[in-house]
This record gives sequence, C-alpha cells and structure tokens, in this order.
Amino acid sequence: MNQNTQKPLVYGGTVSPYVRKVRVALAYKGIEFEDVEQTPFGAPSEFRELSPLSKIPVWKEGDFVLPDSSVILSYIEQRYPTPPLLPADPQPRAKALWYQEYGGSQLNYVTAGVFFERVVKPKVLNLDTDTKLVDRILEKALPRALDYLTKCLGDNEYMVGGMFSLADIALTTSFVNLNLAGVKVDAVRWPAYAAYVERTLTLPFYAPIVAQVPTWAKYQQD
Repeated sequence: MNQNTQKPLVYGGTVSPYVRKVRVALAYKGIEFEDVEQTPFGAPSEFRELSPLSKIPVWKEGDFVLPDSSVILSYIEQRYPTPPLLPADPQPRAKALWYQEYGGSQLNYVTAGVFFERVVKPKVLNLDTDTKLVDRILEKALPRALDYLTKCLGDNEYMVGGMFSLADIALTTSFVNLNLAGVKVDAVRWPAYAAYVERTLTLPFYAPIVAQVPTWAKYQQD
C-alpha cells in the first residue's frame, strides 16, 4: 500500500464471522488496516449513516464506504489482486463465490443458532438457552451441512482450484463461533472436514484473527 495513503478502516466486532472473513482476507493479502470496534446493537447514528442496515462489517477508505462483507471482499480482490483469493478460471471462481454465499447464509444460520443460544442469550441478553433448539440444530441441521461440505471437499486440501481461496475463509469462519459455543466438528463422523477446519483456522495469517475473540464469548457448561 502507498505509504501516503491512509489505512482503510474496518468497522466490526471480533466475534462476527462476517467481520472475521474480511480481516482474514486482508491479513492473507498483507494489507494494513485499522480495526474500529463496533457492534450493530445500539449503534450510534454516525455508524448507521455508514451502514444503512446497521450491520457489520463496514469498510471506510477516505470518503469511500462499503457495507456488507461479500461486497467488501469483491472490492478488495479487485483493488489488491495479489495474492489472489479467487481462482482465475471461471468455473472454480464461480464455485468459490457459491461457497461464500453458502457459508454466509445456510452455514452461518446453523452455527449462529448454537452460538446465539449458548453464548449471546445467557451472557449478553440474560436469557435462558433454548436447549431443545440447540439439540435440533446439532442433530439435524449441522449434520446436513457437514455431509454436504465433506462431499464438496473430497480429499482436497482446499475447496476449489487447488489453492487457498475465499471459499476456505467463508466455510471456516463460522466454525470459530461454533467452537466458542462448545461444539467441534466430530472428527470420527467427518474426519476430512474436521481436519480441514483445524488446518485452516491455524494458518499463520488466520490464527491471530481467531485469537482476538474475547473470553466472554466462550461457552461455559454448567
């Protein structure tokens, strides 16, 4: 980055898988940026002007502002193309974008449900965990997702194109929150995917981002 250029700002919280996705991508590309801690709850009007939906993350580069992690990552990939986070070939590139969509929608819906019930409700909202809902997610929704992802991964090191890509970030960031909620991928039932998640989360540019998660966000079993 040009030394005369101000560092971009990334608004968000360390617990958010969407914010983490952007931060990991920036770390992978070696792009310097400044974190601005911001939760979407009770956000000031100044932040709502940056993010009309009051969601995180938000990217601010001078007067240029972008909300939404997928849009931010699309911009980053075009502005800072090396090292790439998307394959050059159209088909694996499209697959990576699909996995980003799946990771940010269906997969995050599953993992966030457990995290919300086990961590956010008791620790932030002072509400009881819906244990029946958690059980349903762990017994039905999560296995469906892991069966699908295991099939997609096969015996490959990375999800698409034989390279680390946006797909690998999108399909592992939610598991940080699932781990915080006291759930790990069953290495007996899904050995390949369990190893893939562990391997990806411990990559030298990824692990420091994971380590930023605050201790309050960890599930404590009674």
